[in-house]
Amino acid sequence: MNRILLLSLVLVVATANAFAAKKPNVLLIMADDLGYSDLGCYGGEIETPNLDGLAKRGLRFSQFYNTARCWPTRAALLTGYYAQQVRRDAVPGLPSGGRGARQPWAQLLPNYLKPQGYRSYHSGKWHLDGMPIQQGFDRSYYLRDQGRFFNPRIHWKDDKKLPAVAKDSGYYGTTAIGDHAVEVLKEHQAEHGAKPFFHYLAFTAPHFPLHALPEDIEKYQARYQRDWADVREERYQRQLKMGLHKQKLSAVERDLGPPYHFQDHLDILGEAEVNRPVKWDSMTEEQKKFQGIKMAIHAAMIDRMDVEIGKVLDQLRAMGELDNTLIFFLSDNGCSAEIMVRDDGHDPKLPPGSAGTYLCLGPGWSTTCNTPFRRHKTWTHEGGASTPLIVSWPKGIKARGEFRHNPGHVIDIVPTILAVADGRMPDAVNGRKRAPAPGKSLVPAFAKDGSVKHDYLWWFHDAHKAVRVGDHKAVQANGEAWEVFDLKVDRAEQNDLSKKKPALAKKLIDTWESKMEEFRKVALMDLPKATPKKGKGKRPARKQVLINGDSFKLMGKNAFVMNPKKPAPGKPWVFYGPTLPMYPDKAEEWMHQKFIDAGIAVAGVDVGEAYGSPLVLKHFDRLYAEMTKRGFSKKPVCLGRSRGGLWVSSWAISNPSRIAGIAGIYPVYDFTTYPGVGRAASAYGLTPTSLLSKAAKLNPIARAEVLANAKIPVFIIHGKDDKVVPLEKNSAELSRRYQNAGAGELIEVREIDGQGHSFWPGYFHCQELVDFVIAKAK
Repeated sequence: MNRILLLSLVLVVATANAFAAKKPNVLLIMADDLGYSDLGCYGGEIETPNLDGLAKRGLRFSQFYNTARCWPTRAALLTGYYAQQVRRDAVPGLPSGGRGARQPWAQLLPNYLKPQGYRSYHSGKWHLDGMPIQQGFDRSYYLRDQGRFFNPRIHWKDDKKLPAVAKDSGYYGTTAIGDHAVEVLKEHQAEHGAKPFFHYLAFTAPHFPLHALPEDIEKYQARYQRDWADVREERYQRQLKMGLHKQKLSAVERDLGPPYHFQDHLDILGEAEVNRPVKWDSMTEEQKKFQGIKMAIHAAMIDRMDVEIGKVLDQLRAMGELDNTLIFFLSDNGCSAEIMVRDDGHDPKLPPGSAGTYLCLGPGWSTTCNTPFRRHKTWTHEGGASTPLIVSWPKGIKARGEFRHNPGHVIDIVPTILAVADGRMPDAVNGRKRAPAPGKSLVPAFAKDGSVKHDYLWWFHDAHKAVRVGDHKAVQANGEAWEVFDLKVDRAEQNDLSKKKPALAKKLIDTWESKMEEFRKVALMDLPKATPKKGKGKRPARKQVLINGDSFKLMGKNAFVMNPKKPAPGKPWVFYGPTLPMYPDKAEEWMHQKFIDAGIAVAGVDVGEAYGSPLVLKHFDRLYAEMTKRGFSKKPVCLGRSRGGLWVSSWAISNPSRIAGIAGIYPVYDFTTYPGVGRAASAYGLTPTSLLSKAAKLNPIARAEVLANAKIPVFIIHGKDDKVVPLEKNSAELSRRYQNAGAGELIEVREIDGQGHSFWPGYFHCQELVDFVIAKAK
C-alpha cells in the first residue's frame, strides 16, 4: 500500500511539474493600416479599453517599426527576414521581385514551433504566398476579400474555399475573424489542452474601404465634426503627458496627397472629397461634414476590433491561460493617405460606411492618426513605418505599464517567440542552407529598456529608401534627395542634417547600398539556373524558335504548335501572341520549355501587324477550331508579349467563355499608347480619326470589364520604366478596371523596378508567370 501511495505521489508531482513547465502560449495580433496614435494607450481618443488594459499589464514600445506596407510586413513578421531577402518585396535585378514566392528555406514561424509541441492557428488576413494550412498552420480562417467587410466573395476555412457571403446576411469581417479565433481556442482547450498554442490573429480593420456597423458609427458620429488639427494637437499632448516620447510635432505637408493618384476615382467621390491635408477652415461645410464622418467610421472600425480582441481575451481567461500567454499587438504600416474606389464601387446615396459605399480616410485624417510623425503608409518616413507595439505576458514580464524606447522591427518577432518557446531556426531546410536571419530577440527588453540594440534597421518599398544606425536615419522618398535626421531629438524628421554632416550622410547611404546588395544576393538564392543574375540582357538573334514544333497553314497564314511529348490530361494549351517571323524567339525558350515539360502545348498564327484589329479575329477563331479539332482543351490560356497583348486580349474579349486565364509580358492593352492611333488605323481599316472615335468599342482596354465580369484570372510582369508600353496605361490600368469591376483579387501585376521594354532575362524567366500559366491551363 505504501509503495502504491509513493508511486501515486510521484505521478502527481511529475504531472504538476509538467503543467508548471508548460511553455507559454503566443497570441500575435495585427491591425491593418492603424495609425501610431489611434489607440488610447498611444494618445488617441478612440475607445480601446482592451488594448489599453494589455498595455497596463505589460509594455509599450515607442520606437518599433514595420516595413511601411502590408505584404512586406507580414512576410517579415512570420519569417524573421526583411521582405526583400525572401522575395516578398521588390529587389533590383530579381525576376518578379515584388510579392514573389519565398525560397524553400524561408519558412513561416509555425514550422519552427511545431517541434516544440505547439499547435498554430490563423484567423483573418493573409497576404503571403502559399496558403495557411499548407504553410504550417493547423487551423485557419483566411479572409482574402478585404474590399467587402459585409459580404466577402473570397474566403477560406482550412484552405478550403467557402461560398460567397450573401448581402445583408449579418456578417461583418472583424467579428467573423474574432469569432473564428474564439472557436479554435475552444477547440484547442477541448482537444489539445496540454499543448501550447501560437495564434496569429490578423484583422483587416481599419483598412479601407471604411465599412463599420451602424451602432459603432453612431458612437463616433459627432466626435470628429471639428478641426483635424485640434484632434492632432490633443493626441500629441496626451502622448507627452503619458511619457510615450519627448519629440516635436511634425509640420503638416499641405501639398502631399495620396501615394497614388486616381482622378477618375475622385470624380466618383465628388466635390466633398479632399485629397490634401488642407487647413480645416479652407473647406466647405459639405467637405467638413464628409471628412468628419470618414474619421468616425475609421474610429468605429478600431473600436469594434478592440471589442473582438476583448472576446478573445475573455476566452483565454476562461481557459485559465491569459497569464501564460505572450500577447503582441501591432500594425502592418502607418495610417493610409490613399483615396480610391474599388470592388463594389461607391453609391453616394447610401449611408457612409455601409456595404455599397467605398470611402478611404485620406491624407487629412491620416496625418492626425500618425501623430506626431511625418507622412503615411508606403513612405519610409516615421509616419509610414512606425507602429504601436504592446506586449503583455503576466507570468513572464514583471513590468506593468512601462515603456520601452529601444528601437525594434517586425523582423524581431520571430526570434522573440522562438526564444520563449525554446525553439530555433534550423541551419538548413530540406537540404537547403538558410541565410542568417537579421532579427534580434526582444526578451532582454522585457526586463530592461535599452537592452536590445541593432547594428542597423533598413527599409525599401515603392522606391522609398531608409536606414537607421543608432539614432541617425537616412531616408529618401522616391524622386527626392536623401535626408538625414537625428531621431534622438527629431523623429518628426524636420531638421535635415545631410548637408551639415556629409560624412555621416555618406556612411548611412553606403550602409543602405551595401545591405541592398547583400539582400539581393540572398533573394537570388535557389533561382532556376537559367536565370541570369545581372544585366538587362542582350537581344538574341531575331528568328523564330519552336520546341517540338509543327508548322502548318491556316487560311493562308503561317501557324504553329509546340507539342509536348506527353500531353497533360485534357491536353491544355497556350494561345501565344504575337506570332511573327521572329516570334516566339530565343528569349522565351526557357519559358516555353517549362510549358512543354508540364505537358502544355503552345500555339499561334501569324496575322502580321494586326494590333488587336477585329479584322483578324477570324484567324484566331480558326486556330482555336484547329486546336480543339486536334483534341486540345476548349479553354486555353492566352499569353501576350508586348503587342501580343492586343492580340490575345481582343480575342479574349470576343470569346470570354473560352478563356482559362490571361498572362502577359509587358503587354499592350491600349493601342493609343502603342503603336499609336496613326499606325494602328490601317490595321483596323480606318482613318486615325475614325479609329479614335470608335476606341470605346475597339480598344481592348476600354472593354476590359468584359474580362473582369467573366472572372478571367490575370498575371502580368511589367517594368516600371517601360517607355514603349507604359505600365500605367496598360497593365496598371487593366488592374484598376478589374478592381472597379469587383474582381481585383483575380489580377496580379508584378511591377519591376528599374526595367523598361527590353530583353531583361527576368521577364522571360519569371517562375510565378510560368506557374500561373500551368495552373490555369490545366
